[in-house]
Amino acid sequence: MKRLVLLILIMQLAGYSIGQQILDITKLAVKYKYTFYPDSNRTTGAVVSDMILQVGHNLSRFTELTTVLTDSLTYFYPDDRTIFQKMNDFYNAYGNHTFSNFSIYKDYPEKGDLYFLTSRGSKINYSVVDKEKIEWILDEKSDTVIFGYNCRKAYTTYRGRNYIAWYTSEIPINEGPYKFRGLPGLIVLVYDSQNLHRFEIYEISGSNENVPIFISENLSKYKELTPKEFVDVFYSENMNFLNRVKKGEIAIQLSKEQQIKMLRKFKSWNNFIEKF
Repeated sequence: MKRLVLLILIMQLAGYSIGQQILDITKLAVKYKYTFYPDSNRTTGAVVSDMILQVGHNLSRFTELTTVLTDSLTYFYPDDRTIFQKMNDFYNAYGNHTFSNFSIYKDYPEKGDLYFLTSRGSKINYSVVDKEKIEWILDEKSDTVIFGYNCRKAYTTYRGRNYIAWYTSEIPINEGPYKFRGLPGLIVLVYDSQNLHRFEIYEISGSNENVPIFISENLSKYKELTPKEFVDVFYSENMNFLNRVKKGEIAIQLSKEQQIKMLRKFKSWNNFIEKF
């Protein structure tokens, strides 16, 4: 641990970070499968994104697994010419989607805060400080085993959806995927009542103290929005992209038939996890 911190300090002094700074070091890593339907009518099928919850000593981060892997590569190997091929291999292996392209920091910037960051394209960045507390109803009589842990059930309503969560007090941290937290144990499974958005644990490791928790060094370039403003902008940007493709302002190397199919799919993306 001390050797890692020393190495990080040396690299920072040498100017090796590429747009990233280290906030904390991971002490517990939990991987989830995020299964969701971009179209609420389920016409385009489910998408699965590999996500990771990094629990540090002072804060946590929830993001796509590819983001953690590529952040580490670009930070520690800034001069490696094969870095982009490695990053491409990660994206091909684990996939990503605009609906899951975000990083959520809990207890940052201040204790109790929730900080949401996302990038759209190479130049458009948004940040949201979310202070809404999730209120849970505990079902003390429920009991099941998930991923080898004894779990109990809880319910909540959050941002337009009703959720069911299963948590385990065998891992006594009030953490979970996405913005979910506040239960007397780690959330191992949470899904909405229509099963349109589902986070399910598939791997957990408590020996990840060599993995930093990164954040962008350029937070001043992120446009601050409220949670509702972000959702509104998210959908309007999708439509703007579609319109630019239709007008030929964005060149896409696809056949006419493939373009029509892609545009139809993008247009059906109406089911972001938060509803207002």
